[in-house]
Amino acid sequence: MTPPNRLPSYRRFSIVISCLIFTAPLLPRSADAQTQPAVEDVLSYADLLFSRDQFSLAAQQYQIFIQENPKSQNLQIAWFRLGECYLKVDQVEDATASFNFLIQQFKRGPFVGSAAYRLAVLRFNAKDYRNSLAYFKVAKDELTNEDAKLQARFYFARSLQLTQQPKEALAEFEGIIEAKPAAENPFYERGKLESARLAFELGETGKALEQFKELAKTATTKEFKEEAIVRGGLLAAEAGQTEESEALLNEALRFSDTSPWKNLAQVGAIFNAFTREDYDRVIGLYNTGAYSAPDESRAKMLLVVGHSFRLKGDLDSASRLYALVEGKYPEKTEGIEAGYRRLQILHQQSDPLLPEVATRFAETQRRVDPDSIYIDMAWLMKAEWHFIQAENSASGLGSDFAKKHFGDAADAYKKVRLDNVDEKYRETALYKLGWSEIESGNLQDGILSLSRFIQRHPKSTFASSALAKRAMAYQSQGDHQFALGDYQSIASRYPDAPELEFALQQIALIFAHQRKTTEMIDAYGALLKAFPETDGAGEAYYWIGVGHFDLEQHQQAIPNLEKGRELDSNLEDQATLRLVICHYQLENIEKLAVESKRYLAGEPESANDDAPQKRAQIPPPVLEYLGKKLASEKDYEGADYFLTSISTPDAPANTAASTWKLIAECRQHLKKHLEAIAAFDHFLLQTERPSERANAYLARGVSQFCLRDFEKARDSAQESLRSQKEGRTNAEARLLLGDIGAANGNLEEAAREYLVVSQIFTDPEVTPKALAKAINAYQSLGNRDKAQELQNELSNQFPTYSIPSSFDQDC
Repeated sequence: MTPPNRLPSYRRFSIVISCLIFTAPLLPRSADAQTQPAVEDVLSYADLLFSRDQFSLAAQQYQIFIQENPKSQNLQIAWFRLGECYLKVDQVEDATASFNFLIQQFKRGPFVGSAAYRLAVLRFNAKDYRNSLAYFKVAKDELTNEDAKLQARFYFARSLQLTQQPKEALAEFEGIIEAKPAAENPFYERGKLESARLAFELGETGKALEQFKELAKTATTKEFKEEAIVRGGLLAAEAGQTEESEALLNEALRFSDTSPWKNLAQVGAIFNAFTREDYDRVIGLYNTGAYSAPDESRAKMLLVVGHSFRLKGDLDSASRLYALVEGKYPEKTEGIEAGYRRLQILHQQSDPLLPEVATRFAETQRRVDPDSIYIDMAWLMKAEWHFIQAENSASGLGSDFAKKHFGDAADAYKKVRLDNVDEKYRETALYKLGWSEIESGNLQDGILSLSRFIQRHPKSTFASSALAKRAMAYQSQGDHQFALGDYQSIASRYPDAPELEFALQQIALIFAHQRKTTEMIDAYGALLKAFPETDGAGEAYYWIGVGHFDLEQHQQAIPNLEKGRELDSNLEDQATLRLVICHYQLENIEKLAVESKRYLAGEPESANDDAPQKRAQIPPPVLEYLGKKLASEKDYEGADYFLTSISTPDAPANTAASTWKLIAECRQHLKKHLEAIAAFDHFLLQTERPSERANAYLARGVSQFCLRDFEKARDSAQESLRSQKEGRTNAEARLLLGDIGAANGNLEEAAREYLVVSQIFTDPEVTPKALAKAINAYQSLGNRDKAQELQNELSNQFPTYSIPSSFDQDC
């Protein structure tokens, strides 16, 4: 119960103050006053008239006293009595002026406090709480009578409360409560009640609860006690003190039916808790069994409790209550809603019976009320059920199972009258209709539905997703230009959309499909700028590199191809192969060798020899070019590696003779004589030119000599002689025959071959070498004269020639 704002009239309060005045002795008369007893007697006479209720005459005498005794110590009394007289005869303005003069003139003292109190009462009763606040403050500070002081303090607190100063008011009320024990404090219970109200208002529910609980136990005023019990019970429930709450509210239910608090305890406890979404509280109150309500509100109450059970997840209890309401109040709105809520529970539980029940409910309601929103909501729930079944399909979205449910969902969504359902469902329903139509294979209808959605809801959170889905449908139909437009719309209109990354990627892919290379490069660049950490970064860099490659911008292609390969190992082969070509075009031999070797080393091993894995090959001219370049730089190992990779030893004719020759020469430099011989053999099978054959036979003979296969070496040297009858190759073949003879211990044969070369062939390299070898042979044979003769010839013809320390072949 809220206390009255109006104080009792000033006459009621004047009792306490008047007693204070008449029982207080007059202040001692001054020396001047004692010499003028007749003048001071005017005050006594005025008091006598006041005591006999002759207020007008008393006022005249007080005025005379005030005028004639401006320095009297009893002047405060006179001014206060004058104001009192004016109040008695309803001259409120004169009274106000007198009291205000007293307050302003004297500032302090009990009569200042009494005057302030009179003015405070007048202002409070006039609902001028801001001014009453100021006067009550003076009164409580200046009054000396404890009871009067406490009363002034109470209404000072009320004035604070009524001027919207709850914190200050609460502090004052708490001070009033502590001022005196409850038995001696007439304002104790009221102060306690106001403290509890203010604490609740300030959000200090714990403090409020304690105050209400104490009042519920100790209050003697019925109105105060009932309010404390009910509000304490409600606060206890909020604080989780269920038992105490139930006890207090049960006590409230025993109030007289005339109590204004009983109705709140019965009805408000449940409905207020539901409004606060405090579903536990609703259920707790319902389960106390203490609720009683008229039949007209019982249906609503049971429905609310059912809602609470449903929202708390206790679907079985909710279903039982909905059945109770539907069965007992079938014609009421509550009964119809209860039936619909049961359908909602089936939806929450993903019950397989939902489609059948929803169809039956919708058809029944259509006969009862064809405009009912529940019809549309039933179709919507059926559609959602099928949609969820399709999305959760274990066999995947493209399976027959998923397609069937998407089709059923689309059929149900079409029956929903969007204008008839809450706006919050419209976007989703239209969006899912289009999605379901597309997923069920009805691309054209799906595109139209999503187009309506995009037109109606351009700012929807699903707008970007709808554009992406429509674009994918366009792509499925081969309408790449329309798809491109949708993806570009996502990029320009929805820069924060979760589909942006996918859209940017698809834009690039469509440009690639359309062979718009420059646009593709820019699109992938935009993707990397917006999503530098995208999972498709490797693919983006790769395709940027491919674009530059196709534009023959090989230098720009290289870093992008390298980055793409680094980020996506699946692009290793494609990127590396293009890097090989880039370096080939740029004639960057070192990088070409590195990338070519990387590609060749990455050749996958076939698990089935009958079905080898197909893999693009580095063009043979590239590797042949690389091998020749490396060989010219005397990197024979690298040259052999790359040239061997393009050779076909199982079908030698498939490899160019020039390649076999270069392979053989590299292997010979590497002292890989057996492999060199095989390569020379393949070369000899393909060449008919005598000079080339002579050189090949000679080189093969050297390798055979190094392998100490002297017979075959001799045969090779002789074949060289037959192929080339004269010239340097012929001379070197004869030197080889000499080396073979020397190695076999036939020094005479060796000396003869060396001597023939020195005499019939003149060459600055070969001739002195032949003379030196002949000299060495004749010395070994002990023919010093011949050796000296040849030495003289060597010195005369080749004076700068230095005889080597060893005449052995460099094997």
